[in-house]
Amino acid sequence: MVPLEENNKSKIICGKLLVATTAMVATTWIAAHFLDLSGVVAALASLPAQTAVVVFSLGATSWVLRGLRTWMLFEQLSLKEALGVSFVHNTANNLAPMRLGELALPILARWLGNVEFSVGLTSLLWVRFLDLISLVGISICIIFLPTTGAIMLALLAAFVFLVPLLIAIVIPRTQQIRLPQILEQARDQLIYEAQAGTRLHRLWRLTILAWLSKILGMCVLLATLSGIPVADVITTILGAELSSILPIHGLAGAGSYEAGGVIGSALTGVPPIIALEMTIQLHIYVLSLTAVFGILGCSLLLKRTLNG
Repeated sequence: MVPLEENNKSKIICGKLLVATTAMVATTWIAAHFLDLSGVVAALASLPAQTAVVVFSLGATSWVLRGLRTWMLFEQLSLKEALGVSFVHNTANNLAPMRLGELALPILARWLGNVEFSVGLTSLLWVRFLDLISLVGISICIIFLPTTGAIMLALLAAFVFLVPLLIAIVIPRTQQIRLPQILEQARDQLIYEAQAGTRLHRLWRLTILAWLSKILGMCVLLATLSGIPVADVITTILGAELSSILPIHGLAGAGSYEAGGVIGSALTGVPPIIALEMTIQLHIYVLSLTAVFGILGCSLLLKRTLNG
């Protein structure tokens, strides 16, 4: 029975890798067929120096803020270790297919901080939950900001203030719902996180600031390259970023990221070809930051390993 289960797992992993590879190859073929890829890359390279510095700084700020969130999430880690764990985790998540990179967080937390794998995994689910709420909320506010002005700014402020309060009320009430025994521990941890007032508010603020930095950097990049208003390019960003929660995730996000961006652009009437070009430029920007902080994260953890 055990060999059969292992064989099935191997088939599932091979199947996922096949889908991921197919998505990457298909996206490359479509982009090469319909776009001038050299022109797409050249447009990125021709960004004014000041704009490039602003875009990179905003993206880098997002990475650092996520590192601080990891430090707060796992108190067993030092600041240097937490930054290294966060950088390597997000790098693995951006590069590995089918969400396999997410496992880097609980594995590294177990290795460096002796955190139980189940606790690390639940912590990962917790921050991804916060990520989803903040990304959707901020994007909706930006989309409607040009037409509603101060009203939407007020709603954004209310959103930032009220979400932790709602989480603290709603999640503990799930204790009344019967769950399998294996999920009880995970729910207990989520209830603890929801009721830890100061900790929750700090994690939430770091999450909001990280997403604001990332989205603003992306908006500046796409608005500069395409000349399309920010309120229109935000749907491209939202679609591309939300694609990261799908179980179907290409190698380095290739295919799924572009598909999400094109689908999101359809909401504001941006032509698919233009949307594809913008999403590819966005993807190159994301992978460039990934390379920089992936190397930095490995360096931080390597120093930890060499020093014992």
